[in-house]
Amino acid sequence: MSRAAVNRVEPNRNTAQSVPEWMSPPRRARALFLALTFLAPWAAFSDGSRSGLLLDSSEAEAVLALAAGAATGKAPDESAWNGLFETVPFLRLEKRELALQRPFPRDGFRQFVLSPDLAGRALALRRTLESWRKTDLDAIAARIRPYLPATAMLRASIYPVIKPRSNSFVFEADSDPAIFLYLDPEQSPEAFANTVAHELHHIGLASLQAAYEKRIEALPANARHAARWLGALGEGLAVLAAAGSPDVHPLRDFPEADRLRWDQDMQSIDQLVAQVDRFLLDVAEGGFTRPEVADRVAFTFFGYRGPWYTVGYHAGARVEKRFGRAVLLECIADPRRLLARFNEVAQQDGSPGFSPALLAAVKDER
Repeated sequence: MSRAAVNRVEPNRNTAQSVPEWMSPPRRARALFLALTFLAPWAAFSDGSRSGLLLDSSEAEAVLALAAGAATGKAPDESAWNGLFETVPFLRLEKRELALQRPFPRDGFRQFVLSPDLAGRALALRRTLESWRKTDLDAIAARIRPYLPATAMLRASIYPVIKPRSNSFVFEADSDPAIFLYLDPEQSPEAFANTVAHELHHIGLASLQAAYEKRIEALPANARHAARWLGALGEGLAVLAAAGSPDVHPLRDFPEADRLRWDQDMQSIDQLVAQVDRFLLDVAEGGFTRPEVADRVAFTFFGYRGPWYTVGYHAGARVEKRFGRAVLLECIADPRRLLARFNEVAQQDGSPGFSPALLAAVKDER
């Protein structure tokens, strides 16, 4: 069993760092973090293009129309309900929930749409949707492009959705990438843009999977398992990319309480680095009885901007400041290089780095 400590568990709320799709039990059988960061080559890019973003708000529009009609005292007819249930965002949301083995009855969704709670929030939801629809997606893509290698691809459908669960997530990144964003009136336009940027960075990283898998294929099984989990540091790299610079507070676009909590966590960054290092070394050295046991521990490192975020950001920001963006891009393409480069920085100022044993275990000998 691992000596790595268990961290916080992600609450069910909408944040820029929402729970990754692959954390669910059905996904655990797949190759670790592959649905989050590094994925198989995408059929979506068969046309050779490397970018393309589409915002589809049809589900949210249909929900608001049904709620407005119900507010007049007239029950929606079946054609109106079918208009909702046939929207692409709803069908894909339904597909995702069923894939996670979660009940998603349409009768239950009808009750949600007609609930007094939704009726009370309808005006705020409408205003929020109109605000989000004005977002310059090309500008968001341009924000994170400098934090992706030139070969990375950015292509996704973005769905602002009104639904019972207040989570946001990436879905089917390996085939038809989609970003579902819970429509939250409390989220500012700046926080929304940051959320989209963060998730788009994951989409870009996903397109680099084939090359990374090729680099680590010769590693022993346990070391390869650890090398794959290194990709979870992409959460912190996405935080850095969404901020746009290591000189900008990573949670500038979010409420003060979020910034304060981040700052508080960063006061313990040396211990968090040691925690991630111990876990990865345990995996590489075969310290877990079964891979799924290691995965369960790793899932706890997401938390509410847990160690995968803070350590990934800390390492990426320090590497960029010391060596520049070009070197950081090499680390983004191969997170094993992030460990080595971060250790060079840590050695210079005497701060803790990653263990030599971990670097040796996942090292590319070719």
